Amino acid sequence: MDAVKASTTADGNSPGAGLTPSTVPINDLPKDEFRALYGPWHGLAPAEVATLLAGCPFRWWIAGGWAIEAGGGRARRHEDTDLAVLRHDLASVRAWLSRFHLWEAHDGTLRPLRPGDDITPEREQLWMRRDAYGPWLLDIVLSPSVDDEWIYKRDERIRLPLDDVGFVDAEQISYMRPKIVLLFKAKHVRKKDEADFATALDGLEDAGREFLIRALRLTLPAHPWLATLESRRSRC
Repeated sequence: MDAVKASTTADGNSPGAGLTPSTVPINDLPKDEFRALYGPWHGLAPAEVATLLAGCPFRWWIAGGWAIEAGGGRARRHEDTDLAVLRHDLASVRAWLSRFHLWEAHDGTLRPLRPGDDITPEREQLWMRRDAYGPWLLDIVLSPSVDDEWIYKRDERIRLPLDDVGFVDAEQISYMRPKIVLLFKAKHVRKKDEADFATALDGLEDAGREFLIRALRLTLPAHPWLATLESRRSRC
């Protein structure tokens, strides 16, 4: 999940007394406070996502830490499950997942998307659960694209052919390539992001490393990962 701020509760009210100040990103909240504000997470496993989306009419990729692990990274505990889809496929995504509840997530607030509701312009993240009694199952990220190109949401100069966005593993599960996942993770550099970067390094192919170097130079030219990536280049 993107590190959005815990500024309000799911019903739009301010958090109660004794909770961590609202300047703390959601992902950094103590687990008990997160659960009190938003309810528990129990992300679907990749195989469950693949079963849920089998035969769907849109492209999808499991992203986040699961994608790093599938790409050769070290196994670790996953707090949630990120699913990337193309924004222009949103209507098909909502139709396919119509038996679930989708909530628009933005800056620490949640808004239910009931049948017929339009997503707020510029919003790009949805949380999914079965109903109010169940845990959150998926964090759905809406990726911009044009024609056959994927576009990095934070800088439109960074683009890839849609066919280069993901890979399919031996179990026929679709994942986002680690080079893209690391680009998203580079913005926040939490402990788990640093761990994912370290464990993904050896599995990055030359093309993936070069993509990440170019993208970081454009968007985060002082990023500490650049020195590590460039040193790997000099060894090749």
